Amino acid sequence: MNTQAPETNSPVDAATAAAAVARPELTQLSELEREIIAYWVGIATQLGYPRSVGEIFGTVFLAGGPVSADDLVVRLGISRSGAGQGLKTLLDIGAIKSAHSIANRREHFQMQNDLGVLVKQFLNVRVFPQLEELGRQRSALAAAVAETENPHLIQRFDKLQRWQKKAAPLMTVLKTLAT
Repeated sequence: MNTQAPETNSPVDAATAAAAVARPELTQLSELEREIIAYWVGIATQLGYPRSVGEIFGTVFLAGGPVSADDLVVRLGISRSGAGQGLKTLLDIGAIKSAHSIANRREHFQMQNDLGVLVKQFLNVRVFPQLEELGRQRSALAAAVAETENPHLIQRFDKLQRWQKKAAPLMTVLKTLAT
């Protein structure tokens, strides 16, 4: 069996071909469905999430109604725990929401259609915690650099401090969006 993706001309084609090799189950999808999933895989990886999170979101995006973790296992050929972890990630950032059904005991999920909720969750779960940690690291490094009395590094960290002050109004707007 050939395990290499065929050469293609576009990044979407390359991602689709790679997905088909990595997960043969994806070949059961139409070409358009594979391209849509590849699109969401690209977005997920650009945001620092695993490929499987993009595949899961792409599948939820394509679904005509709510989907369960078992649906994702069958459709994508991923493990049940992989489906659960991906769904938890997507729930945490607000990309999907739970869709309970009285007729079915399994938990189902659907896209979050409220952009405000999605932005708020993403900022609070993914962006702000990382920015706060980076701010703490920058402060600790600036203090360590000040002790070295290295003029070049002191100048660089002074510039970072000025950038932070210039970005403060943007952070205020982002925090307003997140409340």
